[in-house]
Amino acid sequence: MDETFAQSLQSLEIRGPVSHGLLHIFPLQGDTHAEQDISLLEGALQAGTLHIEELHETGSVPELRVVNEGSKRVLILEGDKLIGAKQNRVVNSSVLVAAGSDLTLPVSCIECGRWSYRSRAFSPGTGSPYFALRSLETRSVHDSLRRGRIHRGDQGAVWREVHRKARLHAAASPTHALQDSRFRLSERLDAFEKLARDYPEGTSGVVVAIGERLVLLEVLAGPRTFARVFHKLLSSYAFESVGLDRPYGTPDPQAVSSFIETVAKAAHEEHQAAGSGRDVRFEDDKVSGYALVGERGVLHAAAFAG
Repeated sequence: MDETFAQSLQSLEIRGPVSHGLLHIFPLQGDTHAEQDISLLEGALQAGTLHIEELHETGSVPELRVVNEGSKRVLILEGDKLIGAKQNRVVNSSVLVAAGSDLTLPVSCIECGRWSYRSRAFSPGTGSPYFALRSLETRSVHDSLRRGRIHRGDQGAVWREVHRKARLHAAASPTHALQDSRFRLSERLDAFEKLARDYPEGTSGVVVAIGERLVLLEVLAGPRTFARVFHKLLSSYAFESVGLDRPYGTPDPQAVSSFIETVAKAAHEEHQAAGSGRDVRFEDDKVSGYALVGERGVLHAAAFAG
């Protein structure tokens, strides 16, 4: 058990859910100190202090180059989508990029039908991938790390999952891009936006359920960080639940509390982070996930059920 991670989870208080359709989101509030002096991907790109581009002119599917010219650390989240350059990518693991540094960012392709420049640099994509894809990526990265390798995902499995989702929603795409599947459902996903107005102030994380089935625990560095990323996270939560007509019901708070306790007590392994901080991984028959831990506490953590 990682003590910092476990203590962070144990300090969280569960609030009543905000819901739409089968999607239920339980806000979590707790005392966190990890978000000081941190920029996020979108803000740093907009400010022009962060640059993300292909690793070199010919490109490398699982790796990108990141340069932080700013005076603040930049937190790039697992699941952040990057649009442009030679093909669209998704970030495999949360990465903290130190001020005035550059590093190689581990990514996976989510647009297998294109390998040509649309732009030299990347822009942030809309929303985050849905649970099934994020969970698949998390497990495959953990497997890679256990084998003594880098934060590498299973690219073949990612492409199969993107194709499955496109077929499910009849979302044709000339380049087999995940982004196009989301556009196909944009009107239905927009209906979930009201949840971004309903969660209480001071929220720094959530437990997410589809019907009575608990599917995800996600914690950010603090309330300011959470508020800045919740819209894109909400998009990923909605993407998983849209179109489903079951299961019904809502989990009770005790089930949510037990889920958090299960995550806190899971056996953890520490690996070299792709950037600054500590990369903590856990996986058993009930949960799998990760936590990026900085000097002041948890920066980003996600635990996927089952």
